[in-house]
Amino acid sequence: MPEPRYSGFPFRREVDHNVAVWGWIAIGVGSVLVCVALAVGGVYGWRAIERRYLLRLISRREAVYAVRQALEDALSRLAEGSDEQLHTFARDPDSLERRAMHEVWLRARILSDELDTMPLPRRLVSAASRLADAAYEVSHEAGKVHDEDREDLALAALSSIDLSAIAAVFETARVELSRICEVCSVEEDASVYGGGLYL
Repeated sequence: MPEPRYSGFPFRREVDHNVAVWGWIAIGVGSVLVCVALAVGGVYGWRAIERRYLLRLISRREAVYAVRQALEDALSRLAEGSDEQLHTFARDPDSLERRAMHEVWLRARILSDELDTMPLPRRLVSAASRLADAAYEVSHEAGKVHDEDREDLALAALSSIDLSAIAAVFETARVELSRICEVCSVEEDASVYGGGLYL
């Protein structure tokens, strides 16, 4: 009587459990390293974004300072000019200094609106808000003399312009921006960037 045919494998492979354990350890370590790399990359990427927006704020600070300086220059020219220049300012809404003040008002208002609506990382919002306040203050003071104002009314409005109020608000903005630059390790001196701040 023939013997039954054996259908199994002629031998059984022994599994090396040590190799399997080390394989899982390697996979786990690799996963951790990938997660750490992604986290570090995310941090550096976010810092790069913050730096770019911070450079924009530095450029806007320079722009706010420029309109502030333009207003101060216009007032200085009137204070140091002749009586005829002052009378021309009082009578003519198209006089050079009135046009200069109107331009300051317009530019400062645009800057204020831009700073108020600029999308920013949370850490930079306070500095942008204070710069917006400074720009608004410049536009407010520059806009005190209206086109319809004539003679004594124009001169009274001119004399009511408060440069010290602008200086106080601007200083608050400058201090806050300096603080943020220090926290983010960004050089705030505009000259460092060679004039390439208007991003």
